[in-house]
Amino acid sequence: MTDQKEFDIVRVARSDGADTGLGYWPVTAPPPKKPVKEATDKTPRAKPQMIRLTDDDPRYIEWKVKLGILLKMELSPNPDEGNSWLVEFPRGYWPYEKSKHIWVSGYPVKSKLFKTPQEFAVHLIWLLSSSKEYKDCCCVHCNSPNMAKLAASMEETSIITPTMPPAKPEKVHQKVTPVPLPTIPGQPPLRSTESVPKPQPTQFKPGTETVAQVQAQAVAGQGQLKHQQADQQAQQQAHLASQQQAHKLAQQQAQQQAQQQAQQQAQKQAQQQAQQQAQQQAQQQAQQHAQQQVQQQTQQQTQQQRNVGWSLQSPLIFRVGEQVWFQNGNTWRLGIIAAQNSQQPGVHELLPLGSALIPQQNVAKHDKDMRPFQAFSVPPVAIQELNDKIFDEIPWADKFREFGADPSKRDLLLLDASKMAASKVDWSNSLWSAMSENVHAKTVTYYGCFLGAERIEVGDCLRVRNLPAELSVVSEDLAVMGLRFIYTSGDFPGAVFFRGTIYQRADPGADPSTLVPMEQLPVALRDESHWRSQVQPGAFYGWVIVSDGVRLKEKSIRGRLYPTHRVMPILNPSAFEAAVARRQIEDQHPYLNSRMDGVGRYLGRQLNRLDTLGTSVPAGVRLNLEPFVREDVRRA
Repeated sequence: MTDQKEFDIVRVARSDGADTGLGYWPVTAPPPKKPVKEATDKTPRAKPQMIRLTDDDPRYIEWKVKLGILLKMELSPNPDEGNSWLVEFPRGYWPYEKSKHIWVSGYPVKSKLFKTPQEFAVHLIWLLSSSKEYKDCCCVHCNSPNMAKLAASMEETSIITPTMPPAKPEKVHQKVTPVPLPTIPGQPPLRSTESVPKPQPTQFKPGTETVAQVQAQAVAGQGQLKHQQADQQAQQQAHLASQQQAHKLAQQQAQQQAQQQAQQQAQKQAQQQAQQQAQQQAQQQAQQHAQQQVQQQTQQQTQQQRNVGWSLQSPLIFRVGEQVWFQNGNTWRLGIIAAQNSQQPGVHELLPLGSALIPQQNVAKHDKDMRPFQAFSVPPVAIQELNDKIFDEIPWADKFREFGADPSKRDLLLLDASKMAASKVDWSNSLWSAMSENVHAKTVTYYGCFLGAERIEVGDCLRVRNLPAELSVVSEDLAVMGLRFIYTSGDFPGAVFFRGTIYQRADPGADPSTLVPMEQLPVALRDESHWRSQVQPGAFYGWVIVSDGVRLKEKSIRGRLYPTHRVMPILNPSAFEAAVARRQIEDQHPYLNSRMDGVGRYLGRQLNRLDTLGTSVPAGVRLNLEPFVREDVRRA
């Protein structure tokens, strides 16, 4: 039994198609046969006909398969996963055969036809978007100078096209049945060869004279009669011989013509069978070629992902907008990095967290006086009535009026406010620097994201958890993701997805050919690997790729990877120096928490970073973000 390939059906709901079906392209009758006298006159060539394909025509199905390949490569976040796509033509569009080529009819300008799946796919992408302007479409017809006249035709089409009957769903036939070649338009049908009538010999009829008369003639001139009879017999024999010869000649001619007809018919049948076989082979080769092209493109993309250089615009540790711990005397407080000091590298301006009702001055802190938020766990609140609540549920004005008379209680309430604000940030996210102008499209990609306390961007290296079982990762502490895409999907409102390459620490004795060259690793991982190869020669084995194009949800991201030699001197300088001296350097994982490990409630998407902070910081404050960090400032 032949294996049946499964397809995901893609239907384009919106359409500007104008093809109304049968009769949209009139079929003209062939010109009448002209008399012999007019045979020398010049007759105009018949215009090629538009022959509408049936819905089960293999060429029609081949177009839908090719359109599915093209749209999946352009629109799917995971083009190499899941079933292949099969695209149904929008209403008002249909394929035709004209001059032995397939054309797609239905564009609002009737004379404009799509001649390849690539041309038609570009127009379908525009139909799938939310744009109503033809100038936004990049297809060959919408980019023509005359399309300025079609600016208002989209609304007219939307009124006309719904009256058309809905397209019937087609069934995908995997087994291709040979299709007889259609009659070439304008050519008169072939006439069967006329048969030659079989000649019949003329029979001799004797005279009707009576016996008496014959006897009388014999008496009158018996010699003359005998002579005449002899002449008649000779003439009759000669006539019969000529007739027999003509009959034989006619039979030979009829046999030769019959043989020629049989040979011509056999040749025609052989030609038709050869054409059918060639057509079937061409269709199969086209499908195989399309699949090979997709496989080659996928392999090329995978190879490019392996070989492409990684870029990163942000520093490896402490970025503007991140939530951090900072030392305040003998205690640690929570704040937001508001700016980097360009005059003093390693010095940051911090915005303390708390409540906008109690103003706090910004403070300047050096790297050594700061810790990433995930270095410490947030302690529980000291005021019991604030337990099991989130920051925005507390009437802070009433609480500060209640505790305002006692400075120690007011400071305690302010400290609890900073803890609850930090938890709110940890359980939230906001996106920045959309890579496309249409943020209402079904799939929107972004350059970066405030993921809880941290700021991450494309090119970062992320610590991961809850990986799919099919990846067969031995230890998630030894696996990281090189981030290539941050995107949202209209199918999952509010969700954020992260896609990239999963790397795993190589085992001792691993095949050197499987190791990723150091210069091709993500920036943070390359920095870590370069340092370890210097301080642990012979003990560091490199990294291998577990899988490309892995998509992870928000809950699978533990946090950003900090190179060990950059974060450990901050977290525990003495222990780090001792470990380097012994050449027994531990990973950073045991020293860092994961996102959303603490007490809190998931809040999800926020407008931007300051909107996430809300009233935990004074009104009117600003974050001095870099120019490439473009946040959404719209208000609902």
